[in-house]
Amino acid sequence: MASASQPVPTPEQNKKLILRWFEELWNQGNRDVITELFDEKGILHDGSSDIHGPQEFVAFYDNLQSQFSNFVITPVVCIAEGTFACLHWIAEFRHKDSSKPLRITGTSIVRVQDGKFIEAWQNWDAAAVEVQLTAHSL
Repeated sequence: MASASQPVPTPEQNKKLILRWFEELWNQGNRDVITELFDEKGILHDGSSDIHGPQEFVAFYDNLQSQFSNFVITPVVCIAEGTFACLHWIAEFRHKDSSKPLRITGTSIVRVQDGKFIEAWQNWDAAAVEVQLTAHSL
């Protein structure tokens, strides 16, 4: 006898997941969201780096938290189709060593399976971080 299949999440449900990720993880600092939403076999393509599973993402997250603070991620555009959701966002945060406020934009795309992120692609403006950190006040 075949088992009942999981209901297919709607695009609206996938939008809620990606918005929850940024709100709870980055804005509220709730690290539990990582293991709750990032699949054990999940992969995040972040520029030229690949982050595999929640443990590697925790290390990525902790590394950023060690350098920056006061994250505020503001959603700009959120769209979804099928098993994919995409969020274009603005991030404002502070560099811990220099206390400089920073502002960047980025886009994250996730593929959702069984209520978890199974694959994701992320692109954020790393060059803007460097420019803002090295800019001299006039």
